[in-house]
Amino acid sequence: MKLNYNIMQTNTDIEIIDFIDLLNHTLSKGFVELWKYKYSERFLKQFQIKILQALSNQKPLKIDTLYTYLTKKCKYSKVQVLNFFDSINILSYYPFIIGKLTKHKQ
Repeated sequence: MKLNYNIMQTNTDIEIIDFIDLLNHTLSKGFVELWKYKYSERFLKQFQIKILQALSNQKPLKIDTLYTYLTKKCKYSKVQVLNFFDSINILSYYPFIIGKLTKHKQ
């Protein structure tokens, strides 16, 4: 029984490390370099700022809130934001980015 617990803990540890690596990459200059030709550098910085704010507040970020921020406050097109979410596989940021887009936004 103890062996199974250790395997589960090891898998959890690996998942946590992978998730931290994902966040580190998302906040890095390399992330901006990777996507700046498809999406503007300003767009990517706005996304990074929202990630940092959520980390600072120690609260998960709702995908609807992120979508609304990028489309309404930052004035990016809905198509651009949705394409970006698909490009970076926004679902891989769970449990940091939670929820799903409401139907009218898809």
